[in-house]
Amino acid sequence: MKWLLRIFVSLAVIIGVFILINNYTNQEQQVNEPQVIGGDTTEEGCLTGAGYSWCEARKACERAWERYCTTATPKVALFTCADSKTITATFYPSDDQFVDLQMSDGTNISLPRAMSGSGARYAKDDESFVFWNKGDTASVTQNGTTTFAECVTEG
Repeated sequence: MKWLLRIFVSLAVIIGVFILINNYTNQEQQVNEPQVIGGDTTEEGCLTGAGYSWCEARKACERAWERYCTTATPKVALFTCADSKTITATFYPSDDQFVDLQMSDGTNISLPRAMSGSGARYAKDDESFVFWNKGDTASVTQNGTTTFAECVTEG
């Protein structure tokens, strides 16, 4: 009977060692696998945690606040402003609802069309950021202060 007890104890020890090795291996794999925070993506692979969504019109992942998603043909104008600043404005004449701006200070923003007495005006809902354009001139106002002034474009 002692031999049966020894076999049972030996099997228990072997199984215990196997379980410990297995748990250690699983823990090591979990430690070595990088954890992506905010790594959720759309079916198309757009990183939603970084604000990207799928733009069907351009078949690309884009941020809606940086670029307007439309099939309209864009018209790009480069404005040269005071203090050596520049604004690249992308208009969509056949779908004139937004303007996309790339500014020399690193700001990239898409603004919706807003009410204007004269010229074309695009602004955030809270008026904290306003782009105004009339003919070949433009300006940007941020929080009530003109930050891009005396902006002109050729044609």
